Amino acid sequence: MRRRTLIAATGAAAVGATVGPLLATPRTASAATVWQPRWAPEATVDGLLAFEGVEDDRANSHPAGQPHITVDGNNYRFTMHTVDRDTMTDRQRQEVKGMHVGEADIIVLPGETWRWTWSMFIPSTLKATTSFTHIMQMKAPGTDSLPIVTQSLQRSGSTPRIQLHAINNDVIVGQTNLAPLQNKWIDVEFEMTIGDGTRGAIRWALHDGATTVIDVTKTGIDTFLTDRVRPKWGIYRSLGDTSGSLQETYLLLTKLRAYKAAAGAPPVRYEAESAARSGGTVDTNHANFSGTGFVNTENAVGAWVEWTVDAAAAGAAGLSFHHANGTTPGRPMTLVVNGATATTLPFNPTADWDTWADATFTAKLSAGGNTVRLVATTANGAPNLDYLEVSQGGAVQPPPPQPDVYEAENATISQGVVESNHKWFYGAGFVNLDNVTGSSVRFTVDSPAARSTMLTIRYANGTTTDRPMDIAVNGVTVRKGQSFPGTATWDSWELLIMPVTLVAGTNTVTLTATTANGGPNLDRILVGAVS
Repeated sequence: MRRRTLIAATGAAAVGATVGPLLATPRTASAATVWQPRWAPEATVDGLLAFEGVEDDRANSHPAGQPHITVDGNNYRFTMHTVDRDTMTDRQRQEVKGMHVGEADIIVLPGETWRWTWSMFIPSTLKATTSFTHIMQMKAPGTDSLPIVTQSLQRSGSTPRIQLHAINNDVIVGQTNLAPLQNKWIDVEFEMTIGDGTRGAIRWALHDGATTVIDVTKTGIDTFLTDRVRPKWGIYRSLGDTSGSLQETYLLLTKLRAYKAAAGAPPVRYEAESAARSGGTVDTNHANFSGTGFVNTENAVGAWVEWTVDAAAAGAAGLSFHHANGTTPGRPMTLVVNGATATTLPFNPTADWDTWADATFTAKLSAGGNTVRLVATTANGAPNLDYLEVSQGGAVQPPPPQPDVYEAENATISQGVVESNHKWFYGAGFVNLDNVTGSSVRFTVDSPAARSTMLTIRYANGTTTDRPMDIAVNGVTVRKGQSFPGTATWDSWELLIMPVTLVAGTNTVTLTATTANGGPNLDRILVGAVS
């Protein structure tokens, strides 16, 4: 029986079982980038098993208020009472961490680019504070690690704001007023390239319905500390606020999604001079155009240019219109795809008629032929149009195969017992080793072939003292005195991930305590590529 169970659903929340709006398909980050879906939990189906871990009153400061993190309709609800305390008593924490699919936790590593989207409902009772109030963090695992990025509710003088802070560089990537975004569903987009030094990048956007409130990007920053990056959502706030803004409150989240960037097919270019048009001319009197010229439409409302675009398969495609506008006012145009209005693009001024820019939009195309038309909405007509580029990523790459799972309670235990008196374990329990040197757990692992693969060990150490273990594969020690540091509480589980080499057939993986404190509590091991 899988014992890392759902927390029972509550009754109606302050906004009932309202579900936030569905987020649009992620926009193409660049012409050669495809966003591969990797995580799409539904609260009513996956519950809290959608996450690597749950930090619900981990200090057990308010048992009468538990559970603080619940499934409420198809939303995740985080409830905070004024009496709640974390293990560090100068702050409060009700958070979930990481992403879990099937039997595996999703691992985010340096060199990768990810996009997360979600909808959030921030009530007026969840206020910005003079100290920290985080509602999303990107962190490296570990009890003492600082956040890499925080989305926070922060007071700027007397003005409550929501902001994104890149901690390693101490840069506020962006901020906007909080009050207009409260008591309604707001959509969030967050992109992050994980990189050390100056190799990282961040994009953060907030959308209030069809209105983009903020959309900011920061490149050349440090977005990595150590090991891996793990997202966290919930309420994590300091009690040091001096504005009187701390009160009982909650946060609702829904439609959490994660996408991993992958290389896609190069874009296909369609020159404007080869497109159909209402009138105007093909000119060559400005520099830096592509092909044999560019389209200069008539200066009239309704002037249009239409491309015929081929799509290998139905689905989302990135449209990028290369244009120049050497005048002061914008020259907006309505985008019509296959006869249906998709959006209006502003086509703002460029530096001059020789300076070209790209206006982008993600639209749904049908397999085969499609029409893409731009229609001028003012008497100024269109900007000069050079070409349209269409990006389609092709087939979605499947996620890595699920690893093989071996529960510790089914392994061979020397000097230890199977228990179930702490939360958030998998299977029927976990192994609590005796507090002696030499206590051990031996797993028998089958491998279809000789291979190098990854070993993931799930453990908890509710003390502040490291509990090192020797790790042996087929009797040969591959890690001597491997650290298993404290995890804040016995209910907080962490992962150790390491490479191992297996032989074809039966293998043994043995973990042996090297100190009189014994080992950490051991939940399970996973063998196979990390997700």
